[in-house]
Amino acid sequence: MNRLSLIAIACAASTTALGLLTSPAQAASLGELIESNGTFTDEHLTFSNFNMQVACLDFNNSNATCDDLFAAGHIRPTSAFQIGVGPATTPHGPGIRFNDFFRAEDGYGIDIALSYDVKSTKPIDKFHLSFDSVLDSGQVEIIETASDMNGNPIGQLFADNITEKQDPNNKVPDLATSGSFSKSVYEFQILKDINLTSEIGTGLSNMTTVDQEYSSVPEPLTILGSAAALGFGVAFKKEQSRKKSQK
Repeated sequence: MNRLSLIAIACAASTTALGLLTSPAQAASLGELIESNGTFTDEHLTFSNFNMQVACLDFNNSNATCDDLFAAGHIRPTSAFQIGVGPATTPHGPGIRFNDFFRAEDGYGIDIALSYDVKSTKPIDKFHLSFDSVLDSGQVEIIETASDMNGNPIGQLFADNITEKQDPNNKVPDLATSGSFSKSVYEFQILKDINLTSEIGTGLSNMTTVDQEYSSVPEPLTILGSAAALGFGVAFKKEQSRKKSQK
């Protein structure tokens, strides 16, 4: 992953085992899902094969470890068990939410790589990313890469908390963004790179939730049904208007 090469200290948190299945809208910890090789379901989407890696940075001490920085309260999270997993709540469609008190204090940084597979019973061609953070305080950025099951990239999103006013060259929407896949798919892979970097003097970087949602392509029958319903509505209004005029 491109950002991990820029971080001085790396510590990985990656485990697999068997068994946990979460029902729709039922929250679990990311650690439980990784440890049990479990799945999370929201409507027609099933998420599986979760993995997490973490890298940390102390601008004043290159020998500090992730555990050291977490114990001192400078960064969070360093364990997948600290991250909650639940259904996304923003309006684009079903999806997944990761939540914790993500933070990097002034003079510290943390880079979290989350990966997982997504399987849908409907074709997917759009994805939506949003997160909550204080604008222009420290720096929080998320790079979202979607690939097909053969590892071929089909889409990428980028969002951060740096406003255009502070950086005129940055035209990326703050805190939320959407994009289209290069093709419709029923199964795909996601790599989510969450980077919180607080260079000395820039202030605390923090957030609590990251939402990821996926939109399905309207099926032909649905489109025809909607058109028919619209046509029926127009005809009904015309008929009502005609009857009124005859009275």
